[in-house]
Amino acid sequence: MFFPPRYIIRVLKATLYIILIFALVLLLMYFLPGQTKPESFWELIPQPIQMFGFFLLFGIAYPLVSFVKKSAMLKKSFSEERINIINIFEVSGYELTTEKDGILIFRLKNRFNRFMRLLFEDAIEVEYKDGNVVLSGLRRDVYRLVKHIEYLDK
Repeated sequence: MFFPPRYIIRVLKATLYIILIFALVLLLMYFLPGQTKPESFWELIPQPIQMFGFFLLFGIAYPLVSFVKKSAMLKKSFSEERINIINIFEVSGYELTTEKDGILIFRLKNRFNRFMRLLFEDAIEVEYKDGNVVLSGLRRDVYRLVKHIEYLDK
């Protein structure tokens, strides 16, 4: 079975992300004053092999359900709507970073938000063809931006 390199990178990032969050929670539990403290930090992790298996399953599943492609129909040509589409992204907190071969790539302006979006997996690609645009990226952002693009002329 062939996995594209982008998917493998997203799996690794998602796995690392959930491990970091879990480790921060455990550190807070260990260092905050409480009634009983374990002798070592590692005693807080009940079954490390099973926990890592869970983290790996999360890392495999997260990119499959959270990254999508969605198309939006344009009433005018892309060249006429291009400035409006760029404005929609700018109002939403994105900036145009790359434009090549019919694809516009937008990234978040805020560095902290970029970090919180699965360790800089915040890019939204806009591909334009024959009266429609295809957006690909994180599900929540793509659906929201497609809705704005579809209502440009209404």
